Amino acid sequence: MVKLHIFAVSDSVGETAEKIAVASVLQFEVDRSITRFSRVTKKEQVDQIIDRAMQEDAIVIYTIVKPDLSCYLDDLAKQKGVTAINVMAPLFAVVEAKTGLKPAYITGLTHKMDDSYFNRMKAIEYTIEHDNGQNLETVNEADLIILGMPRTSKTPLAMHLANVGIKVANYPIVKDTEIPQEIMDLKGVKPMVGLTIDLETLSELRRERMRSFDKPIELEALDELVAEELDNAYQIYSKLKCIVIDVTMADIEQIANTITHKFQLPLKVSHHRF
Repeated sequence: MVKLHIFAVSDSVGETAEKIAVASVLQFEVDRSITRFSRVTKKEQVDQIIDRAMQEDAIVIYTIVKPDLSCYLDDLAKQKGVTAINVMAPLFAVVEAKTGLKPAYITGLTHKMDDSYFNRMKAIEYTIEHDNGQNLETVNEADLIILGMPRTSKTPLAMHLANVGIKVANYPIVKDTEIPQEIMDLKGVKPMVGLTIDLETLSELRRERMRSFDKPIELEALDELVAEELDNAYQIYSKLKCIVIDVTMADIEQIANTITHKFQLPLKVSHHRF
């Protein structure tokens, strides 16, 4: 599948540029991702963004209202062969021609309490309320269910996804866990992901945790416990027929992008704030 990466660049929070990028790429059947760069107010920041756009073959959509910085970005993009679009300029020109007035060039005037903001807040609230197996009576309202053993980054991953508007419920698995009926009833109905990690890494994480609590460590018993947890987790994932993702070497953003692409969930959006 064709891949498309868009940089949404702004001297404010960047939501306007991001929304325009989202609205545009949804019209195309491509593997799409968006990176938002907010608070871009210096030429050095523009330099970094354009260099990265060159490396990643990205399109730049920007809403920088200060004319000098906007012109600098446009000129630099042309020099470097990067496609950059000032999405505010055409409308500014039309309004100026119609009214005879000049733009104020004040950043951050867009009202932020919009549908996107409230949807994101609802997703975050839901995800917090459904962390670690809580509130199973409303688990059917989730956009995604994540299952995994302790130390597999269930909660950080769930919160990352919530920040792009995805309601996530996560459920912990230990060696004696049996999946509740509320989740079993959603098999094949809701997207589900099982997180796993290699035995050695998980054992070391458990050892570090025990050391932090000054607990005695019986290595053989700990390794056996971890192996039993992994075995139970794989049995559960098999019953639920959920996709399994190894988190051993991957970071949160990579895992989130894999999930959103697999299930065609809301766009893969990352945010770089200066």
